[in-house]
Amino acid sequence: MIDVSYPYFDTNLSWLSNNFRLLLEADDDTVPVRERLKFMGQYSYQIEEFFRVRIPNLLAMGEVSKDIRTKLNVYPESLLEHVYETVDNQLREFNEILVSRILPSLNDQGVHLYYKESFAAEHLSFVRKFFIDKLFRYLQPVFLDGRRNSKISFFESKELYLIVHLVFKEDQDEDWYAVVNIPTEPFGRFIEMPEYEGKKYVAFLEDIIRENLPVLFPGYEIIDSYTLRAEKETELTIEDEYPMIMAQRIIKQLEKRNFVQPLQFFYESGMPLYIREYLSNRAGMLMNEFHERGDYLYMQDLLTFPAFSKKLDYPYQRPVLNSEFEETESVFESIQRGDQLLHLPYHSYNPIVRFFNEAAIDPYVKEIHVSLYKISANSFILNSLISASRNGKKVVTYVELNTKLDIQENMQWSRKMRDAGVKIIFSIPGLKVHAKMALIKRRVQKGWERYAFLGTGGFYRLTSREFVDHALLTSHRELTNELELLFGYLYTQDEPKKYKYLPFNFLQVTQFTIQKKLVDLMDREIKNSNAGLKSFITIKLNQIQDHTLIDKLYQASKAGVMVHVIVSESCGVIPGLPSISDNITVSRHVDRYMENTRIFHFGNRGNDEIYLSSCDWTYRNLHRRIDVCFPILDEVLKGQMRQVLKNYVNDNQKAVRLDLYQNNLRIPYDATVPKVRAQEANYRLTERLERNISIRKSE
Repeated sequence: MIDVSYPYFDTNLSWLSNNFRLLLEADDDTVPVRERLKFMGQYSYQIEEFFRVRIPNLLAMGEVSKDIRTKLNVYPESLLEHVYETVDNQLREFNEILVSRILPSLNDQGVHLYYKESFAAEHLSFVRKFFIDKLFRYLQPVFLDGRRNSKISFFESKELYLIVHLVFKEDQDEDWYAVVNIPTEPFGRFIEMPEYEGKKYVAFLEDIIRENLPVLFPGYEIIDSYTLRAEKETELTIEDEYPMIMAQRIIKQLEKRNFVQPLQFFYESGMPLYIREYLSNRAGMLMNEFHERGDYLYMQDLLTFPAFSKKLDYPYQRPVLNSEFEETESVFESIQRGDQLLHLPYHSYNPIVRFFNEAAIDPYVKEIHVSLYKISANSFILNSLISASRNGKKVVTYVELNTKLDIQENMQWSRKMRDAGVKIIFSIPGLKVHAKMALIKRRVQKGWERYAFLGTGGFYRLTSREFVDHALLTSHRELTNELELLFGYLYTQDEPKKYKYLPFNFLQVTQFTIQKKLVDLMDREIKNSNAGLKSFITIKLNQIQDHTLIDKLYQASKAGVMVHVIVSESCGVIPGLPSISDNITVSRHVDRYMENTRIFHFGNRGNDEIYLSSCDWTYRNLHRRIDVCFPILDEVLKGQMRQVLKNYVNDNQKAVRLDLYQNNLRIPYDATVPKVRAQEANYRLTERLERNISIRKSE
């Protein structure tokens, strides 16, 4: 029964509902089989993230006072029980989909993955040679002996290990246990084996180690072995989830009670209880820290399953060239002629690459400001920024260190940029720059020119062609002036609450104006609907959890405003609640590219307004980060975005509808309605737009 006094989907269960949507896509036999494996890998990644991010918070909330839990409507004990039951059910479904449907399909395509089975005789010599010649030198077998190694932690977080049960052949009265690392970094998780009878073969790395354990432990009889993975303490995200005063109360109570996050150990199905008890007694683990995880652990590695044939993947989509940039020597000249909107990954990334490369060598460019959020070694922008700084330009970057990326990698690139003279400003608590933006200032004869990049997605792995995003390149005076104001503020590193007013009108900024602006826009739709005027709200984002904005959507629904919410991750909005959200539809989209766009569309009596943003509607984004929201002002570009959103709203191939209980419901087939697949339709839209521009120019 839904509590109408608290009409919000729980964030944890919504996360798991979205995970199940990934399983539905993996179970779709119209999807190429290697792509189905990737969806299984993405599911596994999301489950790992769930246990890393959400479970510690839930366990912590179990330690705080009842009055706080009641105020927040959080009941950890029953919720954890529900969560674990849901995860167990999903993992059983995961195994059924993989073993009964995907692996047979893969085999039909000429690729066999050894899965809980013995190697064929034809591969045994390869397995032994690979082990001795390549793998052996990376292995570190260590006996778990209570006399020598009691309470020593052998397990690095996120690494895979084999727990080996063995006995000494000359004295079989005593059981021995050993830990063997599984060195996936130098080899990857999947090892391609010699082709046999026209079929490709692949093996898990740990199975090759298992096959050769007698070589690794001469003189011992191998009884059995099981994989294990550790997830060590992670930083609690209480402050990212709750208002500051409440978060501080929670943290204070946790400190008083000496709350310590438990470690989490994930083990392979079938590991006997006596082995877990041994690990608990000899290696300092607790029994409640163990979680069963299926036939193989860390299956997010399926994301990198070997590519044998193009027919196993989605057909290649050639990036569409943007003619406005391709037919001019200067990116800045193109932007001066009018705003340019890129629909990624359908458009080529060349204009963005050129944007920064040209800025690095243009003699008129004096300053470059950019928020990187994350740094990647293969990010093209870093080399451009280093070149720009060495060419005498002022380069200021804003970098987020507290990310899921390797902080060491961030620091290495930071040193390279600093050595080149780049000014680096790291985010501080309460001022984490999540916005995807850049500003280039040129000093020309008539004065300063400003050019901006504003995007829904960042520069990290920008050219990977894995994410759906939109990027605006503009020289619009008000937008660029306000962006310069924002960068100037960020340079101070002062907290937003110290500034009562910053004149943001066109550019909306979290912790300053975004939430109020969104409320005002929704209030206008409510007013228009009450007056019998055209009104609607369509929003597309990753996550929506902020209760203030959700309540405003409910208010709009009650006023008769048609609301369509398109999410790609967690969602707190409950659609179809009688007298609360009758006019709200929630859809979820999963397809070949990961959805990352944030688009907000308001009817405004027929004079519609469209905004793009880097901001999800969560407490963290709205109150703990710096995100931006920017309008699409050009009427032609607004028309493009209308069609983009229309394709999502009409998608009946890759969209599901959420019901009152977060079930992912496929849209029923209707022969009278054209088939619409949003990502495919938006790629064709991008092709058509550029084709029409070329035709007009040729005329």
